[in-house]
Amino acid sequence: MNPITTDFFQAIRAGNRDEVEHLLLLHPELIHAREKGLSPALLAAYHLEPNLANFLADKIATLSVFEAAAIGRITHLVRLLARDPELVNSYSDDGFQPLGLACFFGHLDAADYLVRAGANVNSASNNEQGFTPLHSAVAGRHIPIMKMLLKNGANPNVRDGSGNTPLHTAAFNGDLESIQALILGGADLKIRNANGKIPFDLAAEKGRVQAAELLKREITKRFRPSAIF
Repeated sequence: MNPITTDFFQAIRAGNRDEVEHLLLLHPELIHAREKGLSPALLAAYHLEPNLANFLADKIATLSVFEAAAIGRITHLVRLLARDPELVNSYSDDGFQPLGLACFFGHLDAADYLVRAGANVNSASNNEQGFTPLHSAVAGRHIPIMKMLLKNGANPNVRDGSGNTPLHTAAFNGDLESIQALILGGADLKIRNANGKIPFDLAAEKGRVQAAELLKREITKRFRPSAIF
């Protein structure tokens, strides 16, 4: 990668829109550059710079299905899937699928459209993370998307590459609303991850007091007598 391209991607990661615009003005071809397979717009989305991601997306004549999902461009998704319906369950270079991206970045309308278009709600990312759309929605704390996924058959007890269920993730984050939604959706409170931890253990270890209390109360309610505590 040449120095100008390196500077361009560094500016994107830093969220420095002025520098990004300046470099694009001098070198318009940078909009087609890639860093480890990621386009400028997708890299900006990954670094939680939605305004910059949208700015960069507007510079591209045709978005990929992954860019459209990560940025929430439903019009582009409709057009892309009309041409090639199989794109709905395709994998990006870094192993993520359109639905997982829409879920992580909080685009409910895009996620709902992808599900209706045939996206597999229980398909894991094709990388070491092994995240399903539900894992992604929980990680992003997007409750409406979580509920939509559960309503459409998402498995609340599916494990990621580390053996964590979505409930493990919610417990680790101390996310009470996600914990409650997952429990209502049928989450198993006693599944252990690869390190032998149940969700309660993660909440307690991270000092998520309210989350730990909620999980302990639910375990006690469901599984009396319990030998866990």
